[in-house]
Amino acid sequence: MRNPATAEMADEQDTTPVELDADEREALRQQQEEELNMLGTKLHRLAHEQVAAKEQIETRWLEDLRQYNGKYTEDQLARMRQKGGSQVFVNITRNKTRAAIARLSDMLLPNDDTNFGIKPTPVPAMSKQQGMMQVDMQQPGLMPEQGMQPTQPEEPDPQAIADDAARQMQKQIEDDFAESRYNAHTRDVIEDACILGTGILKGPAIVNRTRRAWMTDSSTGQSVMEVQEEFRPAVERVDPWDFFPDMSAAKMSEAEFVFERKLLNRKQLRDLANLPGVMLPQLRRALEDKDGHHISHDRRDEMRAITGVDTVVSDARYELWEYWGPLDKEELEACGCDVDDDPLVEYTGCVLMVGNHVIKAALNPLETDDLPYSVFNWEEDSSTIFGFGVPYLMRQPQKVVNAAWRMMMDNAGLSAGPQIVVNKRAVTPKDGDWTIRSNKVWEYTGDAPIDQAFLSVQIQNNQGDMAAIFKMAQELADTETNLPVLLQGEGVNGGPGAQTKGGMQMLMNNSNIVLRSAVKNFDDGISVPTVRRFYDYHMMYTDRAEIKGDFDVLAKGTSVLIAREEQQEKLMLLSQVAANNPIFAELTNWQGLYKEILRTLQVPVDTVTYTDDELKKRKAEDGEEGPPPELQIKIQELQLKQQELELKAQQWQQEAQVKAQQQQFDQEYKAAQLQSDQEIARQEMAIKYDMTMAQLEAKLGLDSQKLEIEMQKTAAQLQNQRDVKAAELTERQNDRIARRDNQAMGFDSY
Repeated sequence: MRNPATAEMADEQDTTPVELDADEREALRQQQEEELNMLGTKLHRLAHEQVAAKEQIETRWLEDLRQYNGKYTEDQLARMRQKGGSQVFVNITRNKTRAAIARLSDMLLPNDDTNFGIKPTPVPAMSKQQGMMQVDMQQPGLMPEQGMQPTQPEEPDPQAIADDAARQMQKQIEDDFAESRYNAHTRDVIEDACILGTGILKGPAIVNRTRRAWMTDSSTGQSVMEVQEEFRPAVERVDPWDFFPDMSAAKMSEAEFVFERKLLNRKQLRDLANLPGVMLPQLRRALEDKDGHHISHDRRDEMRAITGVDTVVSDARYELWEYWGPLDKEELEACGCDVDDDPLVEYTGCVLMVGNHVIKAALNPLETDDLPYSVFNWEEDSSTIFGFGVPYLMRQPQKVVNAAWRMMMDNAGLSAGPQIVVNKRAVTPKDGDWTIRSNKVWEYTGDAPIDQAFLSVQIQNNQGDMAAIFKMAQELADTETNLPVLLQGEGVNGGPGAQTKGGMQMLMNNSNIVLRSAVKNFDDGISVPTVRRFYDYHMMYTDRAEIKGDFDVLAKGTSVLIAREEQQEKLMLLSQVAANNPIFAELTNWQGLYKEILRTLQVPVDTVTYTDDELKKRKAEDGEEGPPPELQIKIQELQLKQQELELKAQQWQQEAQVKAQQQQFDQEYKAAQLQSDQEIARQEMAIKYDMTMAQLEAKLGLDSQKLEIEMQKTAAQLQNQRDVKAAELTERQNDRIARRDNQAMGFDSY
């Protein structure tokens, strides 16, 4: 609720000296109102200029939104309807843009790490409070006794103090980001940058945050909710459509001023009376002014039309303009601000106005005079603060894809059936309808030959050629946006290098390279300036001396978060190298190395590893630095089992070699034995028939077929005998091996 006392004090303008009479106070009031009107008119005109200068960029954004949502303009649709062609829109822009948003959000906003860090400068400047650790030995009554030397206190380590202060400062800023939902706002900024080309993050914005806590009274046992209000720095996403910077600047660092628009209804505008420092007479004039409270054109109706929502009239809303930039001393004093009377000082402040009515003003809370806006562009434009998004970069490939697909549809419709030419002199339809259909009856007129009554013309089908154009346009979109289909989880099956784990990892790392420029733009445009402003804020307004120091802001997007898999591989290799080298092992912080490996695997470090205090407690309980005795015994048992397995493996390998040699010997022996048996059979036949070998050869020549049959029978009988002997030999050998194995395993019988 509005405080009446506060309203009355604001109405009376507290800055007016009470010792002046009524006429002087009225004259001073009129002078202040005149200066406020002049300030409002000046800012109103300046805002108009920036809105007009941004008109061309907003027109480009509308075209990007149509392309992202897969919509043609009304003029394009009218031309297509006039020609009677296809009106299909093949939206390849949305998938590629969503892939860029998802991949970039995953890199810049990890669940187990931050995308920034704070570290001391190489030679940190230590404050007096931080370095005050010496004892003053010159105080009266504290003189050292005779013969005793005063002990000099230990000098503090500046680097250790700076490192601890940097960690405390980073925790403080992380807490600010967590309280203000930094990740959620940053995801919206990334989406704006990918679609429109530009995303804006504002901070530190001082907000009045309400904390609620339940407190239980120990005596009565009743719980009471306590409400505490505190002012905290926060971040918030700014809609690019409501952001109007100095359009003459090419970079945010060159911008002299910034306008931010906020659309409010009448109730929201009245609620501004509860803000501290609001000039209520000016707010009343803004509420009473029915005209002139709109400076820019509201594009929300056009955006609703693109997404298919009925147009909603929004002229009833008020435009609250927030100006950040240079202000004159007289202008600030007219708004009730206390400023130093120094003509050499240029003041930077914030002004809230509705139309040309200034309702509040304040000095910039940062002494650095930095504007509280950070800008991230997907692709930088060297001529303006606003950049290019994914839809703009692939605008021409999208047009080619649409044209090729529409031609394919039109050609498919024409070539689906033949074109029929009818000679009316030859036939006429009996039902009077010239439509071609099945089982239709035609009457022959006789004025022309019947074979010339109909002519069927087939339109050529060009689907293959147009499909090739479609495919080339898709590849052109990958080339112009530097976003391969690999980022969308497509195009990896069967591709070169995708058949192995190493090849697939190389493809993923190469696909991340194209995003390095976007990540670098985010680091330079969002992470570093935003964290730097929060650091400056806490250095100025926070009472905690332990978090203050001479620090640098480190953006970790390009150095750590973009190559987790590559870093994981390198860390595993480092652990192997250090484990195999005693010198490297002594230089390695194994606990820190293990934690880094867990981070690359996206495993929560706190839930897997022990803290330093827990490790000390476990060592104290064990009474030694090494592992407990039970663990040592188990390790020794595992080592013995491993040695036994290695010996058995060697034994099995030797037995396999012996078996292979035995098989080779058996084969050679069988071949020689077969040759010898054939020769013996010949000699036995010669003795049996009392013939010489020559006679035998002659007889064999006469009756070779009969002799061959006899020899085969004899050889078969001999082969059977050898197989029986070999089987008996193998069985005895297997029996010996089995007995030996059973005895080696502790069995005393087979």
